[in-house]
Amino acid sequence: MLFAAAACGPKVNPDDGGNNNNETSVDKRGPFEVEIGKPLPLWQEGVLDIHAINTGSGECTFFILPDGTTILCDAGDLYKHSKSGKTRVAVRPTEESIPYKTYGSYIKYFLPQGHSMIDYFVLTHFHIDHMAYLEKGRINSAGGYAYAGPMGLYSDIKFEKSLDRLYPDYTQEGEDDDPNSAPSNRSAYATFLDYNARAFGLKAEKFQVGTDKQLAMKYNAAKYPTCKVFNYAVNGIVWDGTKEVNTHARYENGMSTAFLVSYGKFDYFTSGDLNEKSTCTAIAASIGKNIEGMKAHHHMSNEATFDVEMATYKPQVVVTQSFYALTTQPQQSIIQKYSGSTDLYFTNIDPSISTARSDIYAPCKGMNGHVVIRVAGGGDMFWVYMLDDTDKKYNVKSITGPYFCE
Repeated sequence: MLFAAAACGPKVNPDDGGNNNNETSVDKRGPFEVEIGKPLPLWQEGVLDIHAINTGSGECTFFILPDGTTILCDAGDLYKHSKSGKTRVAVRPTEESIPYKTYGSYIKYFLPQGHSMIDYFVLTHFHIDHMAYLEKGRINSAGGYAYAGPMGLYSDIKFEKSLDRLYPDYTQEGEDDDPNSAPSNRSAYATFLDYNARAFGLKAEKFQVGTDKQLAMKYNAAKYPTCKVFNYAVNGIVWDGTKEVNTHARYENGMSTAFLVSYGKFDYFTSGDLNEKSTCTAIAASIGKNIEGMKAHHHMSNEATFDVEMATYKPQVVVTQSFYALTTQPQQSIIQKYSGSTDLYFTNIDPSISTARSDIYAPCKGMNGHVVIRVAGGGDMFWVYMLDDTDKKYNVKSITGPYFCE
């Protein structure tokens, strides 16, 4: 199923499930010459890519901005972690795979030509499915930290700068909804940053709200002036358009960083596990418009907060990353409510669950694989691709689009 180039722009194949039979002016050669069953073509300049990388073991999203600047958001690593009463989904690409190594292979495959490292790494918060489980089967580095999550990934592919919610003071205490993970992770991450700052010049900053300068394009920003990454929230502090507002979030999830990636008419919002209603409400009021896409916060498990966001954003596409065979993460009632008006994509839905309630999952656009959003035309339109996650070929399983940006 090939999108071939044509003089006036190709028609989208009606079988692709998107807005069919629409003429476009996008040249479908290069990154848009996509064929089901073949590897996804690599990014090219002028395109915005958003990759939800699936390991079945944590959240990880890789952004390639139009000038080649790269941002990695989270690198969750649940290697050898088990949770009482909860069944994990299948680990990808194989049950023996170590998540941070899978992220490294994927990123190096899709990294823009001529680049050897990630420009920015953003850690939304310190829970293990966004950072790393440190207690079993880990190898310690010379720096005194475990090779796990972003700390293991750094041994495979470096990133120039790290941003998180606490730097430089990782001793800050607060209420925590998972006391067995976040405190030890904060300490480990501090050790990792300190060692690699001295050994390799790794830079670190605290994530700041109210700015589009901290995650700025590095290579040709002047050529793509409509592409911006704006920081909206961290530690319960929200930018309301003119000033910082404290929404008094308490728990680790509620402290998550949140930012909006924009390119022309296209907008994509991501917010880790941010699930406090006051914080989500304040961000939605600040953004104050419809957007094209978003990552579901907290694996689509908090219905009240999700309703708050959907009322404002009305996204065409929602991407959810989850790791347990649960009917509450993602929440089935949310899927039922929104699948008719929003295209829902899931990196993981356990087959036992999707088979038992096919009526709920049949309307969804994609399940079980890497999810890639590719934005073209200066932000006028985009496509969504599901990629096979069972090997390292990155073959395309499905194509949906084009979606037209408002």
